[in-house]
Amino acid sequence: MDIYIKKAIIHQFLPTDTELVFADKLLEISPRIEEYFRKKIERVYSDQAKKGVLDAENAFLSQVTDDLVTTSLKIAETWREAFSVSENQKTNDLIFLEFETAGINHFCFMRLALRESLAHLGSDLDNPIKVTQNNLPGPGTPPDEALIINRSSRQYLLLEKRIKYNGAFLNYFSENLLKDSPRISVQKSIKTLEQTAHKVAQHFQQDDFQFQSKVKSAIHKHLEEEDALSPEELADNLFDHHLTARLTFIDQVKESIPEPITFEGIDTSRQVKKFENQTLSLSNGIELIVPNTVYDDAESVEFIQNTDGTYSILIKNIEAIKNK
Repeated sequence: MDIYIKKAIIHQFLPTDTELVFADKLLEISPRIEEYFRKKIERVYSDQAKKGVLDAENAFLSQVTDDLVTTSLKIAETWREAFSVSENQKTNDLIFLEFETAGINHFCFMRLALRESLAHLGSDLDNPIKVTQNNLPGPGTPPDEALIINRSSRQYLLLEKRIKYNGAFLNYFSENLLKDSPRISVQKSIKTLEQTAHKVAQHFQQDDFQFQSKVKSAIHKHLEEEDALSPEELADNLFDHHLTARLTFIDQVKESIPEPITFEGIDTSRQVKKFENQTLSLSNGIELIVPNTVYDDAESVEFIQNTDGTYSILIKNIEAIKNK
């Protein structure tokens, strides 16, 4: 993904008095700072992000203008009012960015919780290792929270953490700031699909290890070959010989996930890696990791059910064996 960062400004939230320390001008963006922000932005385009589209009249959207300084001041204050009720507060940097990708302008807000860290400070030879405050998290980690808005389409991606208030957990960002109901993340959607498939299969006495492997293979195929996950197609793959089970699965999935599950603009590599292999744990202590391409090939692996109810696994056509 080609990301060109055009503007940036940082304000800071202090938990001691729930106040903000405002910057009054844009940040000078060095190559190293640009690389840091770019990596953070890339982590927002992930399977953990919720997706949605803001109405043209949305109050939060109306605060996003071409003047990033003014925009950041208004949104930072709005954010502080919503976040300050949280029972678990830390020093946070509030980073506002304007960036361009594929020729389209995007607005980005990120919250980064600052860390304490040990550092070697060579100026003090007697006590060179000290605790330093307000350290930014590493570039490879996702932001604690983030919002990216496509300025043309009003589509957004949201990484959101719940806050605890009066013993309850609140999705304060989507509910109180955006005042919108985003679609659940791809990660959570896939987990819901898995759980629903196992629940339906269990009800119809089909939930054995072979069915569980079938679920992983079907999801992996969709992730690699499609831009979406279709409950109907999954139902056909998983319950091809049982009409009632197919319809039950579709109904239960759409009850939990009414919106289409799409991967457009999302990095699904983590999910692809998760589902690319079958991991089998056998009762005798042996564990097998089998790639889907091999698992589905009858010329490579064969599962045999013995007359006494036990299983045998036949692994065929092995050219070489290495001890790792």
